[in-house]
Amino acid sequence: MNAVIDYIEENITEEISYKQAADIACCPQNQFQRFFSYITEITLTEYIRRRRLTLSAFELQKGKLKVMDVALKYGYDSHASFTRAFLAFHGISPSKARNKSRVFKIYPKLTFQVQNINKEWSGSKMAVLGKIEFIELPFVRMIGIKVVNDGGNNPVPELWEKCFRENTLDVLECTSPVIDYYIGWMGEYNNETGAFTYIAGMLMPAGMRVPDGFDYRDLQPCIIGNGFINGNFANGDVFRHSHDLTVGGILENGYEPDYSYGWSAEVYAKDLSFDAEEGTINYFCPCKKSHI
Repeated sequence: MNAVIDYIEENITEEISYKQAADIACCPQNQFQRFFSYITEITLTEYIRRRRLTLSAFELQKGKLKVMDVALKYGYDSHASFTRAFLAFHGISPSKARNKSRVFKIYPKLTFQVQNINKEWSGSKMAVLGKIEFIELPFVRMIGIKVVNDGGNNPVPELWEKCFRENTLDVLECTSPVIDYYIGWMGEYNNETGAFTYIAGMLMPAGMRVPDGFDYRDLQPCIIGNGFINGNFANGDVFRHSHDLTVGGILENGYEPDYSYGWSAEVYAKDLSFDAEEGTINYFCPCKKSHI
């Protein structure tokens, strides 16, 4: 399936043969599309459409091609049909997408990860990487409440507890976050002391006004390895191993971590229950294509 996705990505601006995709998957063509929909919960046609609309938005932000040229490149035969599809998917017109502060929808490239859910570790289920996605992150502004973890008492759990208790992040939720998740941004590491800055908040459009009492960091565009980490909340296993498991998934898929960006992040779905015994968190790590 990863080979199928690679074939689609390599030919995303060309005509994609469903027969060739089925042959790559070693699956009869009359069964392949049903199989694809079953395991991805999206049809093959819709997956290709969403990827083209995602990549076309990045193309427009580069500002080098006319809207009609981008439309033709990604399979639309008219300015009107491209504009309708783009507006329905992203909520903005192609011309407005050129503004780097505009938010558009990102549908990441699918990646499939083998997982052994029966592994045991220290008498409980070992944290595992359920899957990994690669997201092309545009210019964003990380906005939130800051603490410094200096290696003493960890202030992060208390920070999140306070944010949830006082609904601190509501002012961000009611706007337009680039990624609709809570983000625990970690950066500005001191290698000698082990101290680092932690910001609990959300990824917002570049240049957004920072509310009173909040801190921010402007982040450059990059590719993000988004690891889905399944494990035990009660013993903290899922949190301890999220970085290493995500990096392992990045390396297995032909990428490598890019620490030059100087940050990584814990990522939490809004409906996540920290009281649950087990669950899934996400972990963001900037990365780049490996040259090896």
